[in-house]
Amino acid sequence: MKKGLIVLAFFLLHASDLESRTSPPFVWKTGHWGRCIGDCGSGGVQSRVVWCVHSEGWTTHHSNCEQSDRPECQRSCFKICDWHLELFEWEVSEWSICILVPFAHGEIKPRTSECVTAQHGLQHRTVQCVQKLNRTVVSKEICGYFTPQPSMEQACLIPCPRDCVVSEFSAWSECSKHCGKSIQHRTRFIIAPPLYGGSKCPNLTESRICEVSMSCPHEEEEYSYSLKVGPWSKCRLPHLKELNMVGRTILDFSSDSIERSTFKLEMVENLQHSHKFRSHYSSRAWDIEIGYQTRQVRCTRNDGKNAILSLCMQEAIPLTFRSCIMPKDCQTSGWSSWSSCSKTCYSGDLSPGFRSRRRIIKHEALGAGRECPETEEREACNTDGGEKQLQPCPRYTIPLHFSCFTRVDLQVPLVQ
Repeated sequence: MKKGLIVLAFFLLHASDLESRTSPPFVWKTGHWGRCIGDCGSGGVQSRVVWCVHSEGWTTHHSNCEQSDRPECQRSCFKICDWHLELFEWEVSEWSICILVPFAHGEIKPRTSECVTAQHGLQHRTVQCVQKLNRTVVSKEICGYFTPQPSMEQACLIPCPRDCVVSEFSAWSECSKHCGKSIQHRTRFIIAPPLYGGSKCPNLTESRICEVSMSCPHEEEEYSYSLKVGPWSKCRLPHLKELNMVGRTILDFSSDSIERSTFKLEMVENLQHSHKFRSHYSSRAWDIEIGYQTRQVRCTRNDGKNAILSLCMQEAIPLTFRSCIMPKDCQTSGWSSWSSCSKTCYSGDLSPGFRSRRRIIKHEALGAGRECPETEEREACNTDGGEKQLQPCPRYTIPLHFSCFTRVDLQVPLVQ
């Protein structure tokens, strides 16, 4: 047993020593990129310090590191100058629909008990830096050089949740049978659907067993009953008398104000999360309308015939009414003109350039409306590399003072 442990320890020490020999003792380190210097525009150059260090942390001559792994120490950059202020600007989209502030675990739950006049919400919008000439998106650093970036979020108010309102129950129906097991039921109807995250409508039917002590004759057949649930109808608007329950409330906090009855619908849902990010987003908010859907729920006997719903009340009755967002298709603008080709000179390779065109989303899709198509198209241009159509690319010689810096700590011995 002891002999086996000694052999295992020797093997582990040998493996550790072998690993330390095979791992490179020298690695490259890089500093931060410096300021963009050179001519205004895309002809700028950035440099950074690159040095070689031992695995123990001390600096050594760069020849000790693997030259093929050496990081880049220069790159092209966009040199921002004061006159660029006339060429670039911030582009912002319309504010999104006001949504409730998320609570714990990301759930959207209105604080019904605390809500007096309105609930706190948030609105978002997209912000990007573009060229004024062709609306091409560029780095935000360019616009940020001149003016601060506009805010992408702001607080807003959402009307308090409105719970579903139902009528009182009707009187109990007559017992379904004069003997044996018998059921009677009562119903109520929806006066106003729930809005702004209010509580859902309760069951619209109730049933109870009749107290009938008389037993049925043997010749009367007993049936079994089951529920049949149909599909939801299309979303449709409520009747005129219900329209005043639907929409965005204009709030007036003055002392003599009454909550006005001018309503346009707010949607308590973040539409931007349901659509992927679009590079040229300029969507405006719809006036959203809340409708309702219904479906048929019926009770059938085992012989296929319909029966009164109360005979199926032993089961949980599915909802027959729910609110929905009236569908609206996505709307986009027409295509913009094609951009210029990204390849403007011939450099000896056969790689093509690319050009693109864009369209703007005017309105996002709502409900079951048709989803938005792609907002950008790209296609190849100068597919032969530009050998026949383009002029040769100019060649530049970068002066020595633009070359990469090599950091060497002279206070430690260099490894030869």
